[in-house]
Amino acid sequence: MHSRGQPVTVMIRSLRILALCLLGITLHAEVTLPGIFADHMVLQQGMTLPVWGKAAPGERVSVLIGSRSGSVTADAAGNWRVTLRPLPLTGEPLLLIVNGERNRLEIRDVLAGDVWICAGEGNMAWPLSDAEGARQRNVQDPGMRFFVRGRHGEPDRWLMLSPENEPSISAVGFFFARDIRASRHLPVGIVQCTRDHAAIAEWFPSAGMSSAFGSLVRPILPFAMTGVLWYQGESDEGERALQYRRLLPRLVREWRSLWGEGPFPFYAVLPAGFGGTDGPAVEPYVGPAGTVSRALPWLREGVLGLASLPMTGVASAVDLGDPDDRHPADKSDVGRRLARLARHRTYGEEITDSGPIFRSLRVEEGRLRVGFASPAGGLVAGLPPSQSPNAFPAVPSSLRGFAVAGSDGRWYPAEAVIEGDSVVLSSRAVKEPLEARYDWKGYPDGNLYNREGLPALPFRSDTGSQPTQETAAMVPRS
Repeated sequence: MHSRGQPVTVMIRSLRILALCLLGITLHAEVTLPGIFADHMVLQQGMTLPVWGKAAPGERVSVLIGSRSGSVTADAAGNWRVTLRPLPLTGEPLLLIVNGERNRLEIRDVLAGDVWICAGEGNMAWPLSDAEGARQRNVQDPGMRFFVRGRHGEPDRWLMLSPENEPSISAVGFFFARDIRASRHLPVGIVQCTRDHAAIAEWFPSAGMSSAFGSLVRPILPFAMTGVLWYQGESDEGERALQYRRLLPRLVREWRSLWGEGPFPFYAVLPAGFGGTDGPAVEPYVGPAGTVSRALPWLREGVLGLASLPMTGVASAVDLGDPDDRHPADKSDVGRRLARLARHRTYGEEITDSGPIFRSLRVEEGRLRVGFASPAGGLVAGLPPSQSPNAFPAVPSSLRGFAVAGSDGRWYPAEAVIEGDSVVLSSRAVKEPLEARYDWKGYPDGNLYNREGLPALPFRSDTGSQPTQETAAMVPRS
């Protein structure tokens, strides 16, 4: 009996193994979607919609949402992609249905609206729960949705606004979305792609799967979206700062090429002030010990280089900094300034979206005349938002942050006077000034604004000079 039963036992075991193998094949063959397709998501309105995923090779997959539908056969690698006609902006929750041959997926409470990607380091990741003005925000708006990556084995999710979700929601993303919601009255989806200590080199497609791009951006390609908000640079201080002017425009071009949507909006934040408040009138590139300084002014100049590309803009956070913290708590003004860029340049609102921008330099007898574009009603000496809850409760008595240099290249603090749309600079230490700079320090104290309360952007007129030749021989601020 034992010998006769052994073949039966072996047969049973073999059948069990075969059943498990077939079950594994079935499970593997089920149609799947990337994590960004989940309940409470926002799909981009008014734009063709790619929906993609995995299935068994040759499996037929169909997609339906509202009156939009499409079907496709998975390729030999099991990849499939359906492109749907644009969704109208209705405000009504929709159901996204994906049917395979073995299973059916339903994504509920889907809104058609505008999707913005928030990418960057710690300042973009800064949670809403830790931001200034926390008790003044509205956390009941269902028209704002936030896509966050799962941690510690948790799945990716789209979050609604609630007190328990605030630690996972980007403060910059929230304040941006709140202003867009208030002005455009449409649902806004924020896709968070953030990682602490991720230098700009990690955000390129060539950086590999263990990079910020590989783990955060590649999985959402080619999700339809309106544009990108970028707040990054803390990891590129010092010797990397000079590369930023070359790398950031290149990154924008590569992302636009991969998405295939054309020149979508790309709005970046000019890094906030950080570091000591003392020191020379102009921060040198090379420090006292012969080593490269943090070089924040040069990093900011790299961000400002975005102006060479279409559909870009820069929101300044220079006046929102904290001398002791690279991650200042004022994220509401950062979000609002980014929203002004989008409201004007993307949505066409007639509003001012930038502070005064350096336009021209004219040498006059014993002084320099600096001309500015976009004064928005005139130039004023103002205060950063952190120093006043109102726009301009008390006008400062003088302008700060300007420096001038003569033919010897030594920088001295300048006396600055507003004359119309210009600022006239002079210094007793420089009889014949030739060049000017503004807010050229890690933690600058410039106070030139327009009447909309937006700060002037840092600049240097001596763009032909080489930063690597600058040393700590600069004359200290008096």
